[in-house]
Amino acid sequence: WRRLLGNQRVQVSRLYLPLVMAALSGWSQHRLYLALDTTVLWNRYCMIHLSVVCCGRAVPLLWRVLEHGSATVAFEQYQPLLRKARWWLRQHQDVMLLADRGFANHQLMAW
Repeated sequence: WRRLLGNQRVQVSRLYLPLVMAALSGWSQHRLYLALDTTVLWNRYCMIHLSVVCCGRAVPLLWRVLEHGSATVAFEQYQPLLRKARWWLRQHQDVMLLADRGFANHQLMAW
């Protein structure tokens, strides 16, 4: 993996998104569940991830890593992920966002 990921010619953003969008293309008539969550790594970094829920699994759609030692993040930190997902999934009429109580805030509810 190290050799593949270290290859400067491999651009994950150019490969991953088309793959995910192709997989989701057949789901436009079904409800799409997105899970918003965080993971703290080494008590130093916080990864915010927005995933598609499929067959009991969470398939990452978008993610962002912050140098932040807590799983609680401000709305401004994950709003760009939501905006990007809204644009990419605009063909899907029925999208439900799932998030735990750590994301309960007025800005998210109003958005």
